[in-house]
Amino acid sequence: MSLEQRALERIAKEFPAAEQASVIELLSGYSGPENGRLTRDILELSKGSLENVRRFTKAAQIDYRDILYWAEYYENDPMLRGRDPKQLVEEILAKWGEKK
Repeated sequence: MSLEQRALERIAKEFPAAEQASVIELLSGYSGPENGRLTRDILELSKGSLENVRRFTKAAQIDYRDILYWAEYYENDPMLRGRDPKQLVEEILAKWGEKK
C-alpha cells in the first residue's frame, strides 16, 4: 500500500527524520481493510512514537476495528473511561498475538 500524501506530511512533521522510513514501512505493511483511515488513526494514537506505531500496526493485523475504536470512539465510551489504550493493545497482543 502506498500512503496518502497527507499521511506522509504528518509523518514528516511528527517523527524524527531517522525514524520516518521505519514508520512508512510499518504503515505500508498493513494489508487489511480501510488502509487510509487506519493509517490516520494509527498516527493519531502513536503520538509521534515509532514503538507505538509498531504496536498499533501489529494490533491492526489482529483486528483493525480495535484501532478504529480506540482512535475514533474510545474517549466517548463510558465503559472504558480511564483505561489506557496502550495497555489494551498489550492485553490483546498477549491474548491473540502470534503463538509459537
